[in-house]
Amino acid sequence: MKIKFHTLGCRLNFFETDGMYSVLKDKGFSLAEAQEEAQYIVVNTCTVTNKADVKNRNIIRNAIRTNPGAKVYVTGCYAETDKEILQNIPGVFGVFGNSEKSALPYKILEDWEGKDSYPEKTLDRFAYSDVLPEGHTRSYLKIQDGCNRKCSYCKIPAARGIGVSRNYNDVLDQVRYLQDNGVGEIQLTGVNLGWYRLENGEKGFLNLLEDILKILEYSRIRLSSIEPPDVGSGLLDLMKHPRFCKFLHVPIQSGSRKVLKDMRRTYHPDAFRTRIELAKEKLPNLFLGTDVIVGFPSETELEFQETKDLLVELGFAKLHVFPYSVRKGTTAETFGDPIPGDEKKRRVLDLMSLSSTLHTKYAESVIGKTYEAILESDGRLVTDNYLKGRLENSSIFHTLQKGQFVDVRCLEYKPAKDKEGEFVFGLSL
Repeated sequence: MKIKFHTLGCRLNFFETDGMYSVLKDKGFSLAEAQEEAQYIVVNTCTVTNKADVKNRNIIRNAIRTNPGAKVYVTGCYAETDKEILQNIPGVFGVFGNSEKSALPYKILEDWEGKDSYPEKTLDRFAYSDVLPEGHTRSYLKIQDGCNRKCSYCKIPAARGIGVSRNYNDVLDQVRYLQDNGVGEIQLTGVNLGWYRLENGEKGFLNLLEDILKILEYSRIRLSSIEPPDVGSGLLDLMKHPRFCKFLHVPIQSGSRKVLKDMRRTYHPDAFRTRIELAKEKLPNLFLGTDVIVGFPSETELEFQETKDLLVELGFAKLHVFPYSVRKGTTAETFGDPIPGDEKKRRVLDLMSLSSTLHTKYAESVIGKTYEAILESDGRLVTDNYLKGRLENSSIFHTLQKGQFVDVRCLEYKPAKDKEGEFVFGLSL
C-alpha cells in the first residue's frame, strides 16, 4: 500500500510525520515516489502565517487533483484551528487536528482493512517512540509541545495547546535508541524547548541536556530553537561539549523596545544583546540564526531600522523573515493591519538581502577552519555549526556512506543571490 506525506512548517511536524509513517510502515505501507500513485495522502499543516494557510490549501487541492481516487487526510496546526474550512474542501477525506494526530495512522489502517480493528487512541502528544528518520539522515526528537506564552501575534498556543513535556527517562531511552541505530545527529524539538519541565513541575531542560550528553558517544545533538531568556551561562557551558552542535537559533522578532512590548515578548533589546554577546564570547564561531517579523502594526520605519541595526551589530549568520499577518483570535487582531502589503514586502526583501550579506560575512570568517560534518542523503555535508556544502573531490563519495561523520576543511564559499550559498569542503586527513 502506497502513501504520500506533505509536511509543512516546523521540525515538530517533521518528527510527527516520521512517527505516523513508522506506524504504517510496520503494517506494510511504503512511501510513494513523486510521480507514483498513492492510495492515501497525508498533509501535515502549519498555520504560523496567513501565507502558510494559503500554501496549505494549495497543496491540499493539488494533492486531490493529481491523485484522483486517493483518500486525502489533513492534520497539523491548521487542521486544529480551522477544521471546518478544511472539511469543506471537496476531496478531503478526513481532518485530524494536533489533538488527534497520534490516532490518524490507526484510522488509516482501519480504513485500509475495512474494519474497526484498532482500539480508540487517547491523546498522546509524545505517542511516537522508537522513530527513526525517514528520507533524511538527521533525526528529530520531540521533547516538548505547546506554549504558555501569550505573544500578541501568535496563533500557535491555540494550535498546540499549553506546554507539556515528554517523560524524562523516555527522552533518554530514545536518545540511546537513536544512537544505537547509527543516527549521527539528533535535533531536539519543541514549541518552547527551554520551558521543559520535570514531573514535579520544576524546570528541567538543563538537567535533561546534561544527562543526554553523558549518553552520547557517537551521535551529536542540536537545538532546533531556543527563546532568548533561556540563553544563559548554564546552557552555553553545556554547549562547549564536543557532541553539542555549535548552533543557536534565537528568535528576536524585533529590535525595537516598543514593538517587542506590543508583541508581548518577555525581553527587551538590551537584554537580548547581552545574552547573544555572552553566547559569542563563550562559543567562538557559533552559528547564530534568528526569526524576524516585519510590518507589525506599530512598527515605524525608524523601528524597522532599529531591528536591522541590531541584527548587523550582533552578527547573525541567517535570518528567517516573515511579514506580519493578522491571525484570527490573537490580541494583535485588535491592532488592525495599517502597514501596506507592498511596504511589508520591501522590508522582507531588505532583510533577506541582509541575511545573504551576513551569511557571506560569517562564511568568510571560517574559511580554512576544520569542522566535523555529516554526509546527507543528497550528497551534501552539514557541519556542527550548520555550514552546508559539497566535497571538492566528488570521486571520494564512493568511499563514504550517508550519515557518516567526516572532518572537513572549509576551502571556499560560493555565495548566491538573496539566499545562503554553499561551501566547498576538502577532507581533513
